Amino acid sequence: MNTELQERIIKHATRMFLSNGIKSVTMDMIASQLGISKRTLYENFKEKNELLLVCLEKAEEERNVRLKMYYNQRKNVIDLLLHVHEDILYFMRDASPAYFIDMERYYPKVYDRYAKEKETHKQAIVDLLREGIGEGVIRDDINMEVVATLLSLQFELLKNSDRIFNSRYTFTEIFETIFKSFIRGIATPEGVKYTDQFFEEKQKEENSRNL
Repeated sequence: MNTELQERIIKHATRMFLSNGIKSVTMDMIASQLGISKRTLYENFKEKNELLLVCLEKAEEERNVRLKMYYNQRKNVIDLLLHVHEDILYFMRDASPAYFIDMERYYPKVYDRYAKEKETHKQAIVDLLREGIGEGVIRDDINMEVVATLLSLQFELLKNSDRIFNSRYTFTEIFETIFKSFIRGIATPEGVKYTDQFFEEKQKEENSRNL
């Protein structure tokens, strides 16, 4: 197998699945976009489901590497959450609601695998928030498990955002609103101050790029 070619296929297929939804992307389309034959594509990946799963595993692997870096370099828990926010925001810019809807509706086995990981992710959030209490940036008067569950449910809202908001807002606008409300609701005054400084710096960087 040509490892370099497989990497190219995974990269392009991931982008196409995210942007267009999974159901509408065919193996023919992927082969055409890459400028390779269908036979070559099927020699590397037997079927679309296999390719989808490999794309998801690759994305998860890369995300875990970045998360580890954010964790190791964090100044505090708020800093970590803000960098995770930026990472998700970058992903959301290319994502279509159809991607999440198709995953749940047409690929239940793949969806179930990642749905099961939600509980692990929720527990990780709870542990982080408790760590943030010790740092003085997270409030100590809220139920961490309820907060982690509510955050998870809010992200479910994104899958139906087009229907709920009649396509008035982008994925990124909705996500940013959810996240900023979440951070401000759980942060101490010190945590809020750190958050405001973070977003002020980001805005300055964006303004500089637009000059």
